[in-house]
Amino acid sequence: MCYVQPMRLLCLAVAVALTSPVALLADQEVPDDPSRSTAYTIGAGDVLRVEAFTHDEISGSFAVEVDGEISFPLLGRVRVEGSTTSEIGRRLEALLEKDYYVDVQLQVEVEEFRSQPVTVLGEVARPGTFYLEGQTSLHAILAEAGGIKTTAGSSIELRRLQSEPDDGTPVVRVFPTEGVRSGEVGRDVVLQPGDVVSVSAKQQYFITGEISQPGQYDLSPGMTLMQAISQSGGLGKFASQTIEIHRGGNGEKEIMTFDLSHIRKGRNPDPTIEAGDVLIVRRRFF
Repeated sequence: MCYVQPMRLLCLAVAVALTSPVALLADQEVPDDPSRSTAYTIGAGDVLRVEAFTHDEISGSFAVEVDGEISFPLLGRVRVEGSTTSEIGRRLEALLEKDYYVDVQLQVEVEEFRSQPVTVLGEVARPGTFYLEGQTSLHAILAEAGGIKTTAGSSIELRRLQSEPDDGTPVVRVFPTEGVRSGEVGRDVVLQPGDVVSVSAKQQYFITGEISQPGQYDLSPGMTLMQAISQSGGLGKFASQTIEIHRGGNGEKEIMTFDLSHIRKGRNPDPTIEAGDVLIVRRRFF
């Protein structure tokens, strides 16, 4: 009993603490943290490693087959698809203790992640198929692919099949390459199995002839002929007003001729440049 007034307050505080929901959490199971690898759900293709303490006869590696099951000693076929490693461990322990062991303790881990593929294409160091090992961001998967190459273009595309409605129509999201490269974009974009990430290549054009700075230049979206000339330093001293655009390949090259004086005066539209175009500024004859 509490006879002193200050002690009465202390006893009341202790009683409240012992019966509060916060105190009761100590006796409850804490759910898996979705950002941890333990929240990874097993699928067909994964390989599990099961270690049984003091029972080597049931320890080993077990591949998850296409039906989502493993073949486990004594138990036969056991379904594991869609479960976490901790859930699988508890399930196996319960089944083993039901008919074979008094007490068994298992540790279940993913030995090989093979069920959640993501494809990375384009201008990365190591394009190919990668496998998610839990919650993985767009930024992280590009780092796993060796990083974005200097030849990358201005955009990165994430293509994902819709689940609702299930009509096979892909959802496409586009992210700026420089934002992803710096880490300002993509860290909060969580990937899903089956996603395809494509890093575009730089689009460029070539310009030669009577131009101040002939060479190869990056092509920005919607760039026109006049803008391309300006980007390459302007016309040379002996340039004529005639310029050719050579476009296409595989034996189907197209040559278009333009008069720059007509474009400046608004008589003709300023044509748009395409990737791979070769611009030739002709020399004027006196």
